[in-house]
Amino acid sequence: MGIRLGSTVINCADIDAMTRFWCEALGLRPSSTAPGDTFRLLRGDRGTISLQRALTPVTARDQMHLDLYSDDMEAQVERLVRLGARSVRHVTDDPEDDYVVLADPEGNLFCVCAKPAAQVGER
Repeated sequence: MGIRLGSTVINCADIDAMTRFWCEALGLRPSSTAPGDTFRLLRGDRGTISLQRALTPVTARDQMHLDLYSDDMEAQVERLVRLGARSVRHVTDDPEDDYVVLADPEGNLFCVCAKPAAQVGER
């Protein structure tokens, strides 16, 4: 039996705000939006993210992050910032590895990486 990435789990304090942000950012659909949810799967054609409500303050944000690939990195960064992300830094040290580090509404870091269109659709 093979193995594949099924989901990336993000611990959060406000599961509703995080559901709205990530569903809009990546075109995902939540498994539920019921009041009192402590865990939600956000599914889409290109991947799955899980949100888990943390019972204690969320810390150690740099232990996990998402890399999002785009063939129009600047437009996607602008769109995500309009949705509530915050720009942290643009890394251009290596011309083959151009990316922008963003923080979601709760401060979780993620990257938007410039990739050719052929690589954006790869799984």
